Amino acid sequence: MTSFRFSLQAQLALFIGAFLAIVLGLALLSTLSLRAVDAKTDALASKWIEGTRILGELSDRVSEFRIAETYRGLAETEEDRIAAERRAAEHRRIIDELRRDYLSLFGAGPRPSLTKFDEALAAYLAGHDAWMARAPDAAAIKDVTALHQLYRAADEAVDAAIDELKWSARAEAETAARVTEGALKTTLLASALALALAAWLLFRVKERITRPLAAITAAFTELASGKHYVEVPEIGRDDEIGVMAKSLDVFRANAQALERAHEATRAAQEHAQILARQDSLTGLPNRRMLVADLHAAIERVEDGATACALLFVDLDRFKPINDLEGHRFGDAVLCEIARRLRHASRKSDVVARLGGDEFAILMEMTPATHMDQAMRVAGRALSAIAEPIEIGERRVELSASIGVSLCPENGLDVSTLLRAADIAMYHAKRDGRGRFRFFEQSMDEDLRRRAELESALKKAVAAGDIHPYYQPLVDLRDNRVYGFEVLSRWTHDKLGSIPPDVFIPLAEQIGVIAELTWSVVRRACREALQWGAQVRLSVNVSPMQLKDPLLASRLLSTLEEERFPPSRLDVEITESALIDDVDTARATLAALQAEGVRISLDDFGAGYSSLYHLRAFHFDKVKIDRSFVLAMQHDEEAGRIVDAILSLLKHLGVTTVAEGVETVEVLRRLAENGCEIGQGFYFGKAMTIGDASKLLRRRRADRRVA
Repeated sequence: MTSFRFSLQAQLALFIGAFLAIVLGLALLSTLSLRAVDAKTDALASKWIEGTRILGELSDRVSEFRIAETYRGLAETEEDRIAAERRAAEHRRIIDELRRDYLSLFGAGPRPSLTKFDEALAAYLAGHDAWMARAPDAAAIKDVTALHQLYRAADEAVDAAIDELKWSARAEAETAARVTEGALKTTLLASALALALAAWLLFRVKERITRPLAAITAAFTELASGKHYVEVPEIGRDDEIGVMAKSLDVFRANAQALERAHEATRAAQEHAQILARQDSLTGLPNRRMLVADLHAAIERVEDGATACALLFVDLDRFKPINDLEGHRFGDAVLCEIARRLRHASRKSDVVARLGGDEFAILMEMTPATHMDQAMRVAGRALSAIAEPIEIGERRVELSASIGVSLCPENGLDVSTLLRAADIAMYHAKRDGRGRFRFFEQSMDEDLRRRAELESALKKAVAAGDIHPYYQPLVDLRDNRVYGFEVLSRWTHDKLGSIPPDVFIPLAEQIGVIAELTWSVVRRACREALQWGAQVRLSVNVSPMQLKDPLLASRLLSTLEEERFPPSRLDVEITESALIDDVDTARATLAALQAEGVRISLDDFGAGYSSLYHLRAFHFDKVKIDRSFVLAMQHDEEAGRIVDAILSLLKHLGVTTVAEGVETVEVLRRLAENGCEIGQGFYFGKAMTIGDASKLLRRRRADRRVA
């Protein structure tokens, strides 16, 4: 045995060395080829696929930015507008981050250009900034068309970049395939040389080498035929045959890796195509696919063969669920909502997720039944969403608001139908949520009128065009003018006189109530200085302002700046203002009373009246609601209620004010029952500072004569 081994070494040293060199070279070549393929595959996975994902998300963010921009234009309240602007700013920041991620992903190497998208996006953002700089009046609303064209240009540019990236990825995949094919051919050629040398060695060493090599050759043949999971024989030997077997095992492993790389490349291509069409969370078609399907549906409508309906589904109060339960739970809820919407719609309908908590359903049907079918699907969707959702041990209940636009009735282009459905959805929310509304032309007109009034109100507040008027408060005991209540009045050049019950709630909704109040209070304090120290000024504080913990310090600072004594000021609040935040209200009112300001409870008896508030807040005055005082003229029961209130407040030692005094009979009864102060048309309507000063002078003159 020993002599045979030495003989084999002596005679075949050169051949074995050559054979091992070929085998080792084969392994090295396979390894290098695998690394080349891995490099191509890694590039495809880390750059091209990731690039596709980034561009897809970039497109979605541009669309979300457009939606936020639209909400900003349609916002009913300042809070909604600010929220929309914040969402737009957040999407804008993410767009910039995604663009930087895309550029850094490819580094200095070749990459599909974003030049066209950058130009389109820059134009769109410039248009957006210009639009944001203008007030959202009727003229600004017309700019929406130009903004939408800029948005479409940006969206088409990013779609073009995605297509370019897709073709680049395909070319990269083909390159990887060619590298794989070349590696296999080279390996097979080297293997053939090894087999030839093995055949010669088999002839020389016969049974010592022939049988093991035959087994190894059979394994190699299977491997070359595509059976990459064949078992390599003789791999446990420590001699030259063992080295060959181990080298062949390396080749087998490399061949398996090459096959996996090829499969990964193919799967990556398929995944990239899916990402461009589907929402990654719910698996529903995304906004891009919905727009494409809507385009196709409109074309069929224009051919006269069908009609279609677009349903915008927006979940009501979904954000608190995300905030309280976490985004993972919120994502699970969205997936369940997607499942329910698919079940509630017809098989032929397209259910898509637009982003966030917004979904859409595209329906096609015959023109004669399209409205009825849209109503049925909308009703089923609302019912499905309203069913409790149980995920794990947690349970939530949701509702949704749905806006419906019809084609061809509401338009024959994508943007018009999208906007109409969005406006209808907004009205569904405004009407109480948990319902659906079809788009009506009057909705668009209402939004325009409201936008015009909002714009005019903001300008009026900024320009100080809302003026203080003064309604007298008269001491019923001596007919002396006790003071004046400050009331806001606004007359617009084009819109005419706007009632306070219209512009005051609107000011609260759009977030300018504080600015309006401080402007009117500051001016009233300045004008009331001329009346003398005995005449008091009464101002109203809204429930929204009473929630501000800095209200007391701001009001006292204003009085100090205007040199108006706090002891001359009465602050009127309603009981509804005390309900929301009792602790903050108590601290604010106590701070004002500590500086001499008197606190009056307004509209007593009309709201949440309770003896608890009378005891807990130590009011200086209580104003009986005008509805009771007015009813005293013809309703004895109302008179008895007022008498009882006066008796109660008298025993509590609280000054009483009766609002709504219009007749001398009511005046006498109030005075006889101990009411100290009266207010109403009997004494005078709200008047300008000039008329108020004249009234004071006349009253004082009458008292001197008397």
